[in-house]
Amino acid sequence: MTKLAMVLVVAAWPAVAQWRHFGDPDLRPTAYYGVGATAPVNPIASHLNTGWNMAGGGGVRYGFLGFTIDAMYNDFGIIRRSLFDVGARRGRQKYWAVTANPAFHVNPRGPVDFYITGGGGVYGQITSFRVSGDGRFDRDWRFSDQVVKPGVNGGAGFNFHLGRERDPKFFVEARYHHMFTGGSGASFVPVTIGVRF
Repeated sequence: MTKLAMVLVVAAWPAVAQWRHFGDPDLRPTAYYGVGATAPVNPIASHLNTGWNMAGGGGVRYGFLGFTIDAMYNDFGIIRRSLFDVGARRGRQKYWAVTANPAFHVNPRGPVDFYITGGGGVYGQITSFRVSGDGRFDRDWRFSDQVVKPGVNGGAGFNFHLGRERDPKFFVEARYHHMFTGGSGASFVPVTIGVRF
């Protein structure tokens, strides 16, 4: 993961440095929304399939520095072997979070802006199972459990300016999330593509 991040930074550096507007920075509101795929990281990867995510947030940016309050939701299917162990027919594990995240932008006024971000906040884990009736009951039974704990995150991304500086931008971002659930915790990496305003 670290090698991949370094390769991306080195490969993108010439593009990031190609254009920069000078002048006094101003304080600007910012917001974003995106969706994408999420990869679970061991140990939870041993019982979850690759999932999907949606994320959004809002905040401010001043020059090279930014700050956002982010909300995200991730949904994973539970693999068959783990379902069989608990006698369930279907199951899902979902994670949500509300986090506060500072960011540093390398080239916020250029056509391509590389940024790094990270922070922490409140994370939730929801595990649900659907169990078939056992003959005495015709209907399925559903069980659900939720855990709320603190967590941290960190990652990097690119903003692509397709017009003027104040126009909406497309972004792609990968961020590592870790929820302190006890033991080794729960970790996953959402890769999100979306629009930033």
